[in-house]
Amino acid sequence: MIWLRDQTKYYVRDAAVLYTTDGAGTGFLKCTVPGVYATVDFGSGDSVSNAFAAMRTVSPHGPLVNSEYYSGWLTHWGEKLATVDSNSVAATLRTMLEMKANVNFYMFYGGTNFGFLSGANAGSVDTFVADLTSYDYDAPLTEAGDPTKKYFAIRDVVLEYLPPPPLPPPKPTPKADYGQLTVYPIASIFDPIAQVVPPLRSPIPLSFEALDQAFGFVLYETIIPEGSELLDPAFLQVPGLRDRAQVFIDEKLVVTLYRNKLTSTPLSIRTKQKLSILVENMGRINYGSLLHDPKGILSDVLLENRPLSPWTITQYPLSNLSWVESATTTNVTDPPLFYTATFTLNKEHPKPLDGYIDMSKWSKGVVFINEHNLGRYWSTMGPQLTLYLPAPYIKPYPEVNRIIVLELQRAPSDLVVNFVTSPIFKSRAFASKTWNIQNPN
Repeated sequence: MIWLRDQTKYYVRDAAVLYTTDGAGTGFLKCTVPGVYATVDFGSGDSVSNAFAAMRTVSPHGPLVNSEYYSGWLTHWGEKLATVDSNSVAATLRTMLEMKANVNFYMFYGGTNFGFLSGANAGSVDTFVADLTSYDYDAPLTEAGDPTKKYFAIRDVVLEYLPPPPLPPPKPTPKADYGQLTVYPIASIFDPIAQVVPPLRSPIPLSFEALDQAFGFVLYETIIPEGSELLDPAFLQVPGLRDRAQVFIDEKLVVTLYRNKLTSTPLSIRTKQKLSILVENMGRINYGSLLHDPKGILSDVLLENRPLSPWTITQYPLSNLSWVESATTTNVTDPPLFYTATFTLNKEHPKPLDGYIDMSKWSKGVVFINEHNLGRYWSTMGPQLTLYLPAPYIKPYPEVNRIIVLELQRAPSDLVVNFVTSPIFKSRAFASKTWNIQNPN
């Protein structure tokens, strides 16, 4: 931290005030940086007076600053959608402004974790939880940038202390419903046409880092050697799994593994059969005490306690999907499969608009529009069932748009993808309820 302070001051000099942010408790404030103003962060459910009292223990003079005022919260896969009450956010804001405190919202506009940048949280190897693609965050402005009830509640409080701005309040942008689109399968993950990066051979599994790959998937394959004495079932162990693995025998899915959930399994496998393990990087840890988070398979893969070797390793960063243009329909029906289709906008409505892609009938995978990675969907886990589709990713009439879906588990029988005008979230804890998040105004 001291090094960062000095480096920043070398370039910025006195053109900006440097500050740190810590939780609003004295325990978080034991490692402040000399010469850097110490501030705190807290949300609407916390005591304002206690939080600023903790700040005053390390910053006895200067402005009161809540440098991250939590207007909402993030959600992990499998959790109920996180929300924070609008009235509570507004009331706590009023209390801080009454004290003439300075407030910075986190987040005021949540946004979207496009691509594979959703991240994850973990305090240890065994507490890994991956974030949703959506970073709507229950923020005052939605994932699409539209104002909410919370936005207007905050605005009303601010107008008690400041004159109104010269512009009118923002309005929701129009959304497009592009209807239904039927996709068709073009390649299995095992198909050579999808292998943009040439496979390599290694005596041991290699991590993403050893392969110089940051995100996406890696496929590890080996042939069970002749002469192996195998029980039926044999016991497979992948202790160094990071993060999610689909295990195949002769390219047929038999089981799915997940770090800190299930990393070993019985298998009915014989000699000369091919064992394939497709590993997905579910997100880099960006908060928590465990920040060193290599991906892939970080250990030997054991079958009946004996290491398997050698391995054919194929990388799928999915950063280049140009091969899809020349691909034709495949007869393979078992995922993981790539699907695609093309579409153009209506001549009467040629201008692209924001929208959402409903993947609720699909299982788990990734969606691309014109090779823009919209992010992961995981409908069988939830709560997110739609992916935000911003207008700039869509080509206007009469240009051709292409959608690509990589489905990892199970596609719907009709292979239909729906375009919708609002996001859909469903909580596994309340399976009978589906929240269709509409703009309240």
